[in-house]
Amino acid sequence: MTLSTTQRNVLTLVVVVVLLIGAAFFIYPPGSSTRLGLDLQGGLAVLLEAQDTARAPRTDDGMKQTISIINDRINRLGVTEPEVQRQGEWKISVQLPGIENRADALAIIGKTAVLEFYDVQDFGAPFTSEVEALEAAGVASEAELPADQRLVRWPAQDATQQDRFYLVGATPAVTGSGLDAAQVGFDANNQPKVDMQFKSDGAQAFAEVTEKLAQRGLVMGQDQLLAIVLDGVVESAPRVSQRIDGGQAEITGRFSLDEAKNLVLVLQTGALPIELEVIDERSIGATLGRASLNQALYAGLIGLILVAVYMLVYYRMLGLIADIALAIYAILFWGILNAIDATLTLPGIAGMILTLGMAVDANVIIFARVREEVQAGKSVRTAVEAGFRKALSAILDANVTTLITAVILFWAATGGVRGFALTLGIGVALSMFTAIVITRALLGLFAGLKVSKNPTLTGLSRKTERTA
Repeated sequence: MTLSTTQRNVLTLVVVVVLLIGAAFFIYPPGSSTRLGLDLQGGLAVLLEAQDTARAPRTDDGMKQTISIINDRINRLGVTEPEVQRQGEWKISVQLPGIENRADALAIIGKTAVLEFYDVQDFGAPFTSEVEALEAAGVASEAELPADQRLVRWPAQDATQQDRFYLVGATPAVTGSGLDAAQVGFDANNQPKVDMQFKSDGAQAFAEVTEKLAQRGLVMGQDQLLAIVLDGVVESAPRVSQRIDGGQAEITGRFSLDEAKNLVLVLQTGALPIELEVIDERSIGATLGRASLNQALYAGLIGLILVAVYMLVYYRMLGLIADIALAIYAILFWGILNAIDATLTLPGIAGMILTLGMAVDANVIIFARVREEVQAGKSVRTAVEAGFRKALSAILDANVTTLITAVILFWAATGGVRGFALTLGIGVALSMFTAIVITRALLGLFAGLKVSKNPTLTGLSRKTERTA
């Protein structure tokens, strides 16, 4: 059965109504259904650079593993919609929308979390400063230390003492690679601590080193200490008086509850294989982000209203059809962004506003061709069909070139530029669909109405005068 033109147009509009219902499902509720980027809701943006050291040389595999671990840490932090991307060869961009505690977030995402257990007797003589220790090692910075040497800082216990520094050349008795789990606990004085459990290999190594220390203590008649070192800092140094089986250990000391929780988080996610340094940090307040969002929405709304009014004034009834198509375009656009879980940023909103003009531009081309056909003496229905045929190539040429540009930008760019490319590409594709399918169906139905024959209302005149 062959459908008439009117039936096809009606069927097209029924499909459009179904699409609008689907878009509304993804849009509702409008206040919380759309993901907002860091620049719109505030948060923290950090650029980290991998450091190439003898102890932790940077590699491509190490960068991939580091990104995975940072993602894991951020997810455990509970940050909504984080973005962790590699930039260039040795940089990592981290965006944390809505983050409130900037200092804690920085400490967690960039913490190397190298956990080591040392026999304190391997520490040797202390130095009073880091500079003195490095001079003794013959290097200018800790990054220049040989792979088999470690600078360890033992913080002062109270104000009457000072920090001590050690150059440790011994291999740690146990490392964090054998760690199986960690959780927050409380000691006998109800102070926070970190309880750790080792895997089978780590538990065996821990039992052996504690047995060795306990036996030596019996022989020497002195307490033996096992230093728990995290990222080169002695977190605690418990006395060992007997072999400890079962792979149980704990870190006690000067922890607040939040500090203990953060330490557990980094221990649970594992050590970073590469040392990172913060080279750029940008914090955006929630108030500033909200102001940016409001300004962007106002700009888009004002632009939409001005375009709609212009189309009504210049094209009259045809302009009303264009405005209806534009409203459908805007709803479908919003629904698509939410359906694909896209993050909306300021550059993304700029791309959306730009495509509003492009969506109307396609209608302008169609109306201009229809008007030319009517002026040539054709009926409105015939003029609509002929006008669409003549306008189609121009619409496709203009939009496909822009679409190709958007695809290239999305593939090659990162961050905000990529967001701009995404909304631009979606908007261009949707504007072609709106013009070729929706506007055509609406015009086809309009051509069958009596009002389409009124040139005053339609702006379509049959005058064919020519000037020499």
